[in-house]
Amino acid sequence: MLATERLLEIGETCGEKVQSIVPLELDGETLRLILYLKDGANLRVTEQWQGKTLLRYSYYWLTSANELKIGWDNAPHHARLKNFPHHKHVGRPENRQPAFETCLEEVLAVILCGH
Repeated sequence: MLATERLLEIGETCGEKVQSIVPLELDGETLRLILYLKDGANLRVTEQWQGKTLLRYSYYWLTSANELKIGWDNAPHHARLKNFPHHKHVGRPENRQPAFETCLEEVLAVILCGH
């Protein structure tokens, strides 16, 4: 999926649920942006696509002071965790846990509906 297409899709899906969407990089099938949430927190989004397949992702939910709440990603460096390579960092980078939210829409459901 092209980054520009994905940005439009995110805007249509989440536009009313967030305060603003700030694109940082739209390069072919790579997308980086910040979703500013209505409570002052933000979600740092990076996605790398190959066609319709999401290859790599990271979604980092930060407080208004840019402190980590939860960060989800699929970097293949925590092989001992269940659901490898999908994992999350909760509260601090070294607190790694298995993650079952593996796309932006699932992560937003956790953030916007409470966890």
